[in-house]
Amino acid sequence: MKQEYDFSGARRGVFRRAGGTLKLPAGRAEQVWQSPLGALGRFVAAEACKTLDAYRAQPHLVTEHANQEYDTAHGGHAHRQLYELVQNGADALTHQGTGQSILIRLTDRFLYCADDGKAIDEAGVKGLMFAHMSSKRGMAEIGRFGMGFRSVLGVTDAPEFCSRSGSIRFDRDRAAERIRQHVSAERYPTLRLPEPMDVEAEAAADGDLRELMSWATNIVRLPLAESAFEDLATQVREFPPEFLLFVPHVRYLTLECEGEAPREFTLRHDGEELCLDTGSGSSRWRFYKTTHALSEDARADRRTPDETGEVQIAWAAPVDHLSGRGRFWAFFPTQTASLLAGILNAPWKTNEDRRNLLAGPYNDELIDAAANMVAGALPSLATSKDPAKHLDALPRRDGVGDGEHSKRLHERLVAALGG
Repeated sequence: MKQEYDFSGARRGVFRRAGGTLKLPAGRAEQVWQSPLGALGRFVAAEACKTLDAYRAQPHLVTEHANQEYDTAHGGHAHRQLYELVQNGADALTHQGTGQSILIRLTDRFLYCADDGKAIDEAGVKGLMFAHMSSKRGMAEIGRFGMGFRSVLGVTDAPEFCSRSGSIRFDRDRAAERIRQHVSAERYPTLRLPEPMDVEAEAAADGDLRELMSWATNIVRLPLAESAFEDLATQVREFPPEFLLFVPHVRYLTLECEGEAPREFTLRHDGEELCLDTGSGSSRWRFYKTTHALSEDARADRRTPDETGEVQIAWAAPVDHLSGRGRFWAFFPTQTASLLAGILNAPWKTNEDRRNLLAGPYNDELIDAAANMVAGALPSLATSKDPAKHLDALPRRDGVGDGEHSKRLHERLVAALGG
């Protein structure tokens, strides 16, 4: 079901939708969308030419890059396209004080992901084109390896990234045609050869794109491959609203799927608690975080270089459901149980798809730091009516089902509490 928006107030800095009002940064309505001949368009064209030069000099790169894309799209990142797109939107909002909103829209033809964050720049384009080239290094940024965008190739052959700074299109057939003029191969990569895109011309024939352009800064548009709709619809239905707890700079997240009622998530502060509204209900959370400076051993074991050597660890405790068993999250749920109530979130070292925590000094040190943080936070969960309420949050041992990470958390937490 498509949301109806009223943009009559856009030039005053506000646009309205059913269920709420979202602010449009001052001057946004006047900002134009750059043409393919703009600075970013010229940069994209030049980078693609460099890639073709590299392929002529070393033809084996064609097969290597094609296989990398296929493995990412059809391996661990398959069925996680919404996670990857929403996290990219959240990262675009990180340093944008006025940006607050991410909107996902799934139609029978396209998947859109729009945000009102920072427009893409040259470093961002490189992150889309090349694996392990992400420029994201801050503690508040989620995407770290520059791999997630490749997951969209599991649902589209021609992903587009539209931004007010410049818009680009990747196209499987077009890329193969260009590479084939220089190198013959069984399979060709898609994301290494972007081309500038005339987003205004596209919007003339796409009402949804035109509508999103009236408020967004960045819009990913994916023409859907055959049979992609149902998988993406399932991702829309199952997207965890608790994601908003760990991205405080994102106030609104809306997920629309054609033919279904939209899912609208909002987060607000209520004294010392966070209130998460999902449209069908609300939940109350206490939020705690700490910044941990890594030791040399942990730094040597980390997944990717980090300029600061610091990581942020957060615990979201469900005020009304402290007796439940929680999981470790890496901004999205992993399959590794923590057995502590609520969600323990950190940039854990995981396997490539971030589903499971790995063993090693880095994660061990973060678990130890998390245990100390939780131990210090627990007393604040007690109330005058229930002085022992905080004890409900302690890890519930599963016995046979305990994993090494949950065991370590339990042991370190007991030690920190003087047990």
